[in-house]
Amino acid sequence: MTAAHVTLGLEEEVFVCEPERPSTASLLYLARLTWRGPRRHFARTASNFARGDDLPQGLMSCVEVSTGVHTEVDGLVADLVGRRRDLAKAVGTDGLVVPLGHLLQYEAPTNTAALQLHVGAPDRELAYDNLAHFLPLLAIACADSPGAGSKRWGQSYRMGNGFAIGAMGEDPTVRFQDLIVSKRLGTIEVRVLDPVWDLARVRVVAGAIAAIAALPARVGPDAAVTRERYAAMRERVAREGFFDELVPLWEQLSQLCDFPEAMLYRTAADEVWEHFEAYGLVPTYSALDHAWREGVFEARDVAPMRASALRSVLGFAGYYVPKFPYVTWKYLKEK
Repeated sequence: MTAAHVTLGLEEEVFVCEPERPSTASLLYLARLTWRGPRRHFARTASNFARGDDLPQGLMSCVEVSTGVHTEVDGLVADLVGRRRDLAKAVGTDGLVVPLGHLLQYEAPTNTAALQLHVGAPDRELAYDNLAHFLPLLAIACADSPGAGSKRWGQSYRMGNGFAIGAMGEDPTVRFQDLIVSKRLGTIEVRVLDPVWDLARVRVVAGAIAAIAALPARVGPDAAVTRERYAAMRERVAREGFFDELVPLWEQLSQLCDFPEAMLYRTAADEVWEHFEAYGLVPTYSALDHAWREGVFEARDVAPMRASALRSVLGFAGYYVPKFPYVTWKYLKEK
């Protein structure tokens, strides 16, 4: 359970590949999902697109589903399981659902996916500063974008290069930072996390965030020092993951909550890259799809897939056009 007065909500972004890369047919999967349950899914789904120099590698980026607001970690995870089940039904066998921060064969900083946790806390400023203190460990626990251009980059290419995150500045409401205060919702938003298939990792990280947000006093240095320290180690965290200087921080966190050290030494990124080196791209995306749907990280046979212009047109008409006014309002609120 979370501590009293702390609330949690989660947004999960994933790629739907056919089978190597996404197409705008992803919009049709969102249309299917939304119109099967518009009250639940209209405001709790989203589509994303690549930008600028990344467009030659593909227009379509990730899709997003989100949970409701919860006061218990068990309820949050159960809600996520339900959202995954709904999206899996909408995709069916037309695509592979790939939970990664960045597709392994791309080198595209605007084409990334995230696992974003929204936190409501009784003392928002205190909770923000304490979360910033432990943020390196939270990032490593969900690091899951090991490659770029089919070469090993590190633990999280998205953290190191993604356009929508970055080191924290003095103003926590500036949107594209690793940890922000959401202008639209008023929650603390942990943006640095990569999506991971493993619900055990999600549960541990959510539980840690809840425990940190409930702390009654500051546990680290003042806010400015915390920001400076984080900025100084951020690139190393993204490249290397867990290193010796972070052990005291883990020891401090482990006094507050269950946060297994083994989860930091062997990351989701390590597991994915080992599979990619051994079996190749499509089998790895198949294994991730299997794990995301059923909890088994093991490749299955992949039926022939190819992008469909008709599915794309139906997706734009059935999802993007009806959603555009809401998306525009949301963008203006979050600027």
